[in-house]
Amino acid sequence: MENVETVEKTVELQKIVQKLEKLEKMINPNSKKSLIMWEEDDSFKKLISTIKEYALSCNVDEFPVELLDKLKALKADSTSQIEEGTKRVEELKHQAKVNVELSEFLSTIYVSAMAGNSLDEYEEKLSCEELCSMKEHLQTISTTVPDTEEYVKAEKAVKSKISNLENSVHITIDLERTISKGGALEYICAEITPAIERLQAEYDARYAVPEPEEDVITALAVRKTLSEKIYDAIIRPFANLFRRKSKVK
Repeated sequence: MENVETVEKTVELQKIVQKLEKLEKMINPNSKKSLIMWEEDDSFKKLISTIKEYALSCNVDEFPVELLDKLKALKADSTSQIEEGTKRVEELKHQAKVNVELSEFLSTIYVSAMAGNSLDEYEEKLSCEELCSMKEHLQTISTTVPDTEEYVKAEKAVKSKISNLENSVHITIDLERTISKGGALEYICAEITPAIERLQAEYDARYAVPEPEEDVITALAVRKTLSEKIYDAIIRPFANLFRRKSKVK
């Protein structure tokens, strides 16, 4: 009967470990699983809840070291990705701001081109990666008669670029995904931390080697110092005398 219970506990533990591995795959940056709508994903929350409840209530007579290691690794990975995500959010916000500035600048050049003005004074700024493809279109607007097919195509391209820069749709989508995943990772950390603390405390109570108390360390230091003093005062002189006599012989 005892063997059956042991087997059942082992099987249950391995199932939880497998769930942890599944969760790790879900948060992998290369995973196709989207965490954008994680707040409404009951299966995602249930997966975490099952792991958490098991770790908080499991019998630790035979300590589940593998479970503790997996939980700690999951938290470390989540924390690392949260930090990377925070940096990414700042980069995206900065890029969105730059794009708005570029859209305003391009609008200014577009108005100038419509008036038939030369683009020479904008040459340097139009050389940047985001705007260089607009040079030809702006030149067409500046030198071609309005309402011609060539003019209309160039105008459409410039207006589309201004709108894309202003709205930064791809940046907005990336920003939403990054922020949403960061929330999911923070949720994971918050949920599994109590489980890690429970198992770690149990592990420390069983296996951690206690550090010497401060008064013991101090006593050892005093004792060592006293021994050294005795050696210097009594033993060392006799030892030196013996060495000198040996040299004389």
